[in-house]
Amino acid sequence: MSDPIETARLQVLHSYGILDTPREPAFDDIVTLATQICAVPVGLVSLVAADRQWFKARRGFPACETPLSQSVCVHALDSADGLMVIPDLTADPRTRGNTLVTGAPFIRFYAGAVLRTEDGIPFGTLCVIDTEPRPDGLRPDQAFALRALAQQVMAQLDLRRAVREREAALAAERLARDALAISEERYRLSSRATTDLIWDWSPQTGRIHWDEGLSALYGYRPAEIEPSTDWWYAHIHPEDGDRVRRSVLAAIADASLRWSERYRFRRADGTYATVLNRAIIVRTADGTATRITGVMLDATQQAEADAHREMLSQELSHRLKNTLAMVQAIASQTLRDAPDVASARDALLQRLLALGKAHDILLANNAERAGMEAVIRGALALHDNARAGRLRIEGPTIDIGPKAALALALMIHELATNAAKFGALSAAAGHVGVTWQIEALADGPQLRLSWAESGGPPVVPPSRKGFGTRLIERAFAGTVAGDVALEYRETGLRCVLTAPLAGFQGKDGILN
Repeated sequence: MSDPIETARLQVLHSYGILDTPREPAFDDIVTLATQICAVPVGLVSLVAADRQWFKARRGFPACETPLSQSVCVHALDSADGLMVIPDLTADPRTRGNTLVTGAPFIRFYAGAVLRTEDGIPFGTLCVIDTEPRPDGLRPDQAFALRALAQQVMAQLDLRRAVREREAALAAERLARDALAISEERYRLSSRATTDLIWDWSPQTGRIHWDEGLSALYGYRPAEIEPSTDWWYAHIHPEDGDRVRRSVLAAIADASLRWSERYRFRRADGTYATVLNRAIIVRTADGTATRITGVMLDATQQAEADAHREMLSQELSHRLKNTLAMVQAIASQTLRDAPDVASARDALLQRLLALGKAHDILLANNAERAGMEAVIRGALALHDNARAGRLRIEGPTIDIGPKAALALALMIHELATNAAKFGALSAAAGHVGVTWQIEALADGPQLRLSWAESGGPPVVPPSRKGFGTRLIERAFAGTVAGDVALEYRETGLRCVLTAPLAGFQGKDGILN
């Protein structure tokens, strides 16, 4: 077990931070004076560590330290009166076996004044040594001087430690001051960089510190801002004020460590921003809330985005219902008109693919409308193969509604499928032109869409109307409230659709 007294002594020694430091004139001068007063060749300021004695100052002794086995000073630490004198080291049982006595430098006389703290803890000596015995030891004046000089060593050590501690304290203060300045600068920069308003509230005084965000984000001039909860509550929307006040008081009363609330906050221009206000509550050991620090985020865009997502969700649901109804009608008519299951499967697959491409165009832009040209090109993609130049698609840029887009995709698909089987696209020299234009009429703009085939085999009117013809003449024309004319010319099929532009651009066709 370690000796608690020895442990305390070593702690005191290390508190001075003196071991292994360079030589200093103040200590060297004291040693020189001690050797002159005592008329000896050797003088030391010896500090007794755990495994060695180290000399802060020395005169007439070459080594800067020795092991404890060679230390005479270690015996002086227990001296009651603070001064140990050994006239002849060869005659004292404590030192006669010391290798510094039995061998070089063959020391014979020792006198050491103990270095003690004010509370009596010894950790070294100021000692003088001679190579000749001194039966009479020290004269009284020499003993007095050695004690006095030892006190000067202690004064130097204490002063040195005080200066070191003061420098450390000043350095720590500078670091703390620099850290505070950096923290404040970081706070200012983060306040400017963030889209949040940072605030700090003392519930005891009711004072709130608002950062620059209140001016930057909500438009208030500094002169308009009051550091109080009353000012804060007064700028909350009347429909939200009581709820927010109750939630704040409840959070303070129920020992909560966090508070959060969404409400409307009045800007300087009188408009309201939807904000999300969140805070942490600092409490004492007994639970008293002493400080509330929070961040107020402008959530207006988020609220608008939430509303937009809700609208899109409703739109998607509505569009899905319409699509399912259309798929049901397509499947029913396809199965009714098909000569066999394989034909029905192929026809239904192609029609659903055309429908899917129109959906892709609508969903790609997350839009409620689609470009007419994109819808037409999507429906004709399967037929626009390596034989380039067979399809001519021209017309002004027009956005159409989702229901018209789906119906148009199906109509173009039916016309293209018929052309590939029996019309212009079945012949190497065949061509198809799809053009549209807007005509100004008295009752509003009208869209005229034309499908014209040429270069194919002679066209013969069908003996009966199939699903494709009925889809074009009834379903699509009904969707956009227009008229369809199918002309089976000998040079090629021609289909002309005329309808109010509003019928094409409505959300649900003319029903909108």
